[in-house]
Amino acid sequence: MATRIFLDTNIILDLLDNQRECHKEAVLLFNLIDNGEVMAFFSESVVATTDYILQKLLSKDFRTEFFREISRKIQILPCSNMILDRALSLEFEDFEDALLFQLALENKVDFFITNDKKLLNSTLKGIQLVRAEQFLNIKSK
Repeated sequence: MATRIFLDTNIILDLLDNQRECHKEAVLLFNLIDNGEVMAFFSESVVATTDYILQKLLSKDFRTEFFREISRKIQILPCSNMILDRALSLEFEDFEDALLFQLALENKVDFFITNDKKLLNSTLKGIQLVRAEQFLNIKSK
């Protein structure tokens, strides 16, 4: 069975902006997704947040086509009242992070991939929290 990964918003931004520090790793990560070596997930809020941020950088047509294409490769997970309630009980400073983590946990992903330095300092139980670069190193072994 393929490794199941949850992608944080910053991974999508890294992929689309070649000026970002982790762009190369995001491209390699998406190659794994394209090749079917990993099964990728993100939340509907990641889509909305990413689109909001990209409005200043990319045209609506590009964003529309990008999300159309990516939705064929990555499963978009919906949030529910239960996930929201459970996320509220987690001890995270950033509620968005708590919500994404709970969504990933409920959907039994193996790795939560982020390049968010603040989130990487968190201790998550039940999911391995790694940078894109770390995940690529794990997969190459």
